[in-house]
Parts: sequence; C-alpha cells; structure tokens
Amino acid sequence: GLPGVLAARAAGKRVILQPEVNGEMSGEVYTWGQPFAGTPLDRAIRAGTGARNLFLRDADAFVAMSRRIREEFLASGVPVEKVALIPHGVDTARFHPASADERRAARARLGLPAGACVIAFTGRLLRGKGLEDLLAAFAKVAGDAPSAHLLIVGSGAGQALSVEDDLRAAALREGLATRVTFTGRLDDVSDALRAADVFAFPSVYEALGLSLIEAAATGLPAVGARTGGIVDVIEDGASGWLVSPGDALELAARLRALVGDPAARVRLGARAREIAVDRFDEARALVRYRALLGEVARRGKGPQLAAR
Repeated sequence: GLPGVLAARAAGKRVILQPEVNGEMSGEVYTWGQPFAGTPLDRAIRAGTGARNLFLRDADAFVAMSRRIREEFLASGVPVEKVALIPHGVDTARFHPASADERRAARARLGLPAGACVIAFTGRLLRGKGLEDLLAAFAKVAGDAPSAHLLIVGSGAGQALSVEDDLRAAALREGLATRVTFTGRLDDVSDALRAADVFAFPSVYEALGLSLIEAAATGLPAVGARTGGIVDVIEDGASGWLVSPGDALELAARLRALVGDPAARVRLGARAREIAVDRFDEARALVRYRALLGEVARRGKGPQLAAR
C-alpha cells in the first residue's frame, strides 16, 4: 500500500503492487456490507482513497489477478502499460480429475454416501461467500433429488465474519443433518474435490477464487455467482453456470439441473479442466511473474504486459 510505496521510493527501490481483493482502488473494499454504504461517510472514504491513489500510481507495475481488478486499476488512472493481468495458478497435476477408484476412496475417507451426487464448496465460511444462499438452495434441491448431498469444506472459526455456527444451525433446522457434511478446516482439499460431482461457488464478493480454480482443475462443473473474478474462470454454459449473486432460487435451479444430468456434468467438467490447464496452471503464472520482474528490474517502469 501507500507506506510501502513511499518507503520504497525513499530507498530508491522499485515497486510492484498487487491487491488481493476487489475494490482496493475504488474504496469499495472499505465500505462493502457496512451500514454507512452510500452515505456521506462512504463518499468521504472513496474520496480519500482517490487521493491515496495519486501516490500509488507512482508504482512501477500493477498485477491484476482478474479482469475486474484490471478495470479498477485503469478506472483509477493507472496507465495501461503498467498493468499486468496475471491470474493465480494451481498445480494441475495435483488437482486432477478423479478416477472411479479415487472418488470411491475419497468418499469413504470423508464418510460420504457412495452413491450420492456430491455438491462441494471449499473455502472460508465467512459472510460474503454466499453460503447462506447455498444452504437455502440446497434445501430446495434436496427435496427433489434424494441422491444430492452437500459437502462444505472449511471453517470460519475465530474470524469476525464467520457464519459457520449459523450454517450448522440452519442445516439442523431444515432437517438436513444427514444430507450436509461439514468437514471443518482441511489442510489439503484435493481429496474433498475428488469426492465431488459438482462445485458450488456463490460468493458475492470474490477477487478470483483459488478454490474455484482448484475445482476446475479437478474437472468439476461449477455453479458460481456472476461477480468479480468468478466470471474469468467459469464459461457460462460451457464449463458451468453463472447465476445472479444472492439469488438462491436461480442457484437451486442450476444445481438441480446438474444433479439430474450426469452427461452434462461430464461435458462441462471436461471444459472446466481445459480452462484450468490452459489459463490457470501455476507454471504459466510463474512465467508471467518472471517476465514482469525482469522487465521492471531492467526498465524501472511498468512492463508492456497488459492483457489485450
């Protein structure tokens, strides 16, 4: 941020900035979900963010992990030649489509029904991830599809925005205790993804979604919210489906359709895998970072790496 830029300049060092969330340059990150959104305080925060950006724009290069963040850079006045679009990458050899034996073994380890159609989510169980919508949507799917099972991997323990306790209580309240599995935090989610048939990612505020990329590499069709960097990963109708953020009914409809259509799951999952390998393999990301660092070191200014 600003202290880093000022300190680096004082020391004669070059600077590369990379935000990890949406709204860093617009100020939205500081007001999203707050009761003062749209008020004079909101406008003051955004104005202050704009003033800060005058100094941040002096950085040598800016890394955007998604098209949405790239657009934020440009809208805030960062020259296009300083912006490099470098999405996160995953190990697409480690995250790979499961064989029948791998899926069966993974389900046994996680205590999942062998014959279920498993809808998975992996990530932190926090407000803004759309998990309340996911549980509400699954309650509708479960009534129509006896084979459907929801796997929620992750935890919100110890975090101010945690919804973990609320989700567990809601599952009990809706009579879904035997249809929803909470694993808590797992150090390695690859086993959980190999156990799944469908991935759900209804986050309403997501910069890109490493979890979504891992699921795509595993060959899972996904249903995700049409927001942030999610739209960079899911090709609507080709590798999964995009739904309106916060729309549990639309989410339920798309999940229900995938649960009932094994052929569509295979077709969309194959395309998801192709996208992960072609666009989000970690080796590709490393090549881009090396090129960026080399260019900045040589020139001391933003590289000609902007996405076209």
